[in-house]
Amino acid sequence: MILDAAVDVLVTEGYAQATTLRIQKVAGVSRGRLLHHFPSRDDLLVAAAHHLATERIAEERRNVDWPSDPGARIDAAIDVLGLSYTQPYFWAATELWVASRVHDDLRTALFPSEQQLGAIVREHTAAYFGPDLAAHPLFPTIRDMLHTSLRGAALTTAFDRRPQTLTNHVEKLKRLVRELLLTDPPIQGTTQEA
Repeated sequence: MILDAAVDVLVTEGYAQATTLRIQKVAGVSRGRLLHHFPSRDDLLVAAAHHLATERIAEERRNVDWPSDPGARIDAAIDVLGLSYTQPYFWAATELWVASRVHDDLRTALFPSEQQLGAIVREHTAAYFGPDLAAHPLFPTIRDMLHTSLRGAALTTAFDRRPQTLTNHVEKLKRLVRELLLTDPPIQGTTQEA
């Protein structure tokens, strides 16, 4: 209840308005109960964003009937990844990332959580693509570029809310990733990254 309220306030009102008093009011809990669980605002906001992201990422993986055809699997995986960058947990994280640029305490609280979440995202991305595609030597590079690219395209939707803004980008990524992962043998001169 407290974590959901924190994400709701963070997403709908932004970091500056996500005070413990505002979250307490939205959650309908006493100040003592809120502070008992989360002694600082930043700890609460980081925990809330991380909790929601972890929950939703696992849910996305379970709720897709993953195709066996490699090309269709690539398309389905990129569709799921693209959709993840439209969800409240992405916008909650974005609020925290931007605020942490100038708030050292928030950055200190956020960094370990983001590293842990990053590992979860990498694991689930590999599962979305399936073991055969994830074993491709280019996959680690493609995975990282997909997330960076989708994150950037999603940020554009903060001011350009046309549906095709992200959709067009997702379609381009599908074509590119099919070309890279379904090319046999892999392009010469590439190396596998951790």
